[in-house]
Amino acid sequence: MSDFLIQPLLEADLAAAREVVREAFATFMGVAAPGEFWNDRDYVEGRWRAPHTAWFKIELEGELAAVAGVARWGSHGVVGPVAVRPVYWERKLAKALMAAATGQLDAWGVTHAGLFTFPDSPRHLGLYQGFDFWPQALTAVMERPVAARPSAVAPATPLLTTAELRACAELTHSIAQGLDVSGELQAVDSLKLGANLLLRSPSGELEGFAACHFGPRSEAGEGVCYVKFAVVRGGDQAPARLDRLLAACESLGASHGQRSLMLGVNTGRQQAYQHLLGAGFAMRILGITLHRGSAGYDLPDRWVFDDWR
Repeated sequence: MSDFLIQPLLEADLAAAREVVREAFATFMGVAAPGEFWNDRDYVEGRWRAPHTAWFKIELEGELAAVAGVARWGSHGVVGPVAVRPVYWERKLAKALMAAATGQLDAWGVTHAGLFTFPDSPRHLGLYQGFDFWPQALTAVMERPVAARPSAVAPATPLLTTAELRACAELTHSIAQGLDVSGELQAVDSLKLGANLLLRSPSGELEGFAACHFGPRSEAGEGVCYVKFAVVRGGDQAPARLDRLLAACESLGASHGQRSLMLGVNTGRQQAYQHLLGAGFAMRILGITLHRGSAGYDLPDRWVFDDWR
């Protein structure tokens, strides 16, 4: 049982929560001017307002001291961010928040949960291993400049229909049992974080989709079209499908004044990772994924793109 009072994060806490996240990560990463760190993106409000997340907080000495979020992707869960103000780093607040987060995962009944962290930090690895999250393959967050590439894929309607959401869920279910990122797609639509793209075959079959973020209210960063999640159907035509989807993402980004396209891929998905390298993407961030249970889709022939930050 935690020695700290764990409470739900409230709307009135959002501004302070953003500051906790910015200060914690800026300090750990040794940023010279923490006050200017991540001012061009938001890892809190969009996630807090999304339909598939839960958030927790700890208050100490009259201020918000620590926050943590967790998202549900069907029978899978993603933990993060977990952030503690540096002045409280030695108080074991992160451990208390992880207990709350894993309790939420258990309440949801997910069969797999994961998170993204620093591969060179024994402190982080030790914390998460204490909650049965174990390191597996590296994840590369990759980027290339936006170029004028022809695209026949149009953005989805402002609000995805129930049938479109169902088709997206059926596609992810076919790749990993229980995987459903409908919440991410709905958040992009309803919170105006960017736009969703649907890739269809000539016969109208859904072959892939991408949830794209851009703008300061999103998780993208200045000048970036960030693919929060994408997938294409596997098989011999998977590389061609991915190229079509990436071209559509670039066209979308360019139309909104973005200069680069960014997405993540777990290196266990070897074919997809190698394809991005060959398609001109360069590695910008390297993290490691930790898992509680088996994801079921970090396999060489899975064309799934995410990074769990």
